[in-house]
Amino acid sequence: MEFVNRFSNELPELCHHQQPTPLKDPELVVHSHAAAELIGLDSEFMAGEQALGLSAGSLLIDGMQPASTVYAGHQFGGYSPQLGDGRALLLGEVKTAQGDYWELQLKGSGLTPFSRQGDGKAVLRSSIREFLASEAMAALGIATTRALSLSVGSGLVQRERFEKEAMLLRMAPSHIRFGHFEYLYYQQQTQPLKRLVDFCLAHYFSDCLSAENPVLAMLEQVVDSTALMIAKWQAEGFCHGVMNTDNMSILGLTIDYGPYGFLDDYNPGHICNHSDHHGRYAFNQQPAVGLWNLQRLAQALSDYVPSAKSEPLWLRYQQKINQHYQSLMLNKLGFSQWQDSDEQLVGLLLKVIAEQKADYQQSLRALAQPIDRLTKQLAEPWQAWLKLYAERSQQNGLDEQQRMLTVKQHVPLYVLRNYLAQQVIEQAEDGSYAQLRQLHQVLDNPFTEQDDAQHFAEPPPAWGKCLEISCSS
Repeated sequence: MEFVNRFSNELPELCHHQQPTPLKDPELVVHSHAAAELIGLDSEFMAGEQALGLSAGSLLIDGMQPASTVYAGHQFGGYSPQLGDGRALLLGEVKTAQGDYWELQLKGSGLTPFSRQGDGKAVLRSSIREFLASEAMAALGIATTRALSLSVGSGLVQRERFEKEAMLLRMAPSHIRFGHFEYLYYQQQTQPLKRLVDFCLAHYFSDCLSAENPVLAMLEQVVDSTALMIAKWQAEGFCHGVMNTDNMSILGLTIDYGPYGFLDDYNPGHICNHSDHHGRYAFNQQPAVGLWNLQRLAQALSDYVPSAKSEPLWLRYQQKINQHYQSLMLNKLGFSQWQDSDEQLVGLLLKVIAEQKADYQQSLRALAQPIDRLTKQLAEPWQAWLKLYAERSQQNGLDEQQRMLTVKQHVPLYVLRNYLAQQVIEQAEDGSYAQLRQLHQVLDNPFTEQDDAQHFAEPPPAWGKCLEISCSS
């Protein structure tokens, strides 16, 4: 592997170079074949000592220059002037044979200058949750950071209780956040901010360089990718839980999986983070928070894009997120073309699911059956909606078999429910990783029924419904 260090070399003001703190007695728990393939690594490498060393922080490959980065951010609406990688290290970028660049970052790699009151460590529980979510989201077609591998050590870390230490090796084309721009803007570091803007334009938004205002063109692309990402969150029933601006990617990637959750019973106001006492990041608030966060980024770029120029972007964001959401839900209904009446059809469906406290994924997946069978199976509150759905299906450009196939191709059979994550975490904490690895493989192909995987498609038991997760996850 060839490593370069464009970020730390070109933006030294944002970086602190240091070595990772290795895990004690490391063991490789799980790795992702799909993520490994993106950077040209095969199964033999991932099963070897080098992969373990990389994942456990004990091996650096020639060219790596580990560094933690500083950023700021608006957290629950209030500005925090200095945050940063409190337990993560950017190792460098892999340059692939195809000319792509992928940053590798260790999470749980020890104290940094930005750890604040933290210990710089990660625990097995939270590392499993991030590993599974990163790869499950990718399999659902949602832009995300990726998880290459996860290792566990013999050391213990204190959270609410003592837990096993772990380290995650994750990947992304870039880990730059809205908060990197905010830090330099509010610090009034004019030249470093210009270098950060120029860096992003050169490496991630080069097609914007020919625009009349390249930074406005870049901001427009960030608006578009963020709108697409959040539309997919809403369509798939994904709650991020902590949408601070320091957890927003400049590339529209889902980043920093903490108190996330996929909906079980459909509740549009669901709050998955038990620290979110006012519901700022509730499921149905995510589109509005995305807009608010983009406006904070625009403020940090206001020296390049005056507010009169950025103002039209907010209507663009709302239009884009609505268009994407409509297209996604159209597929989930099994239809081929959007009609104006479909907005009412989707709204009524969600209203029925909410009133019945029905499972979100299973309610949508049920549409992959013949409509006459559904009419016999479902209770009275569904019947009015099913009548509308049957009438709309007659106008569809697809026959019944194609409609049912379209539903199956767009509504996952397997999703990463919090109770499933909790079950594999408990087994992993006892040293058994087989169920974790199986769940990872099942989630890698979420739309197709798989052998010996029926238990992963079951709705949650009563104890596992609508779990609220802490930020320490």
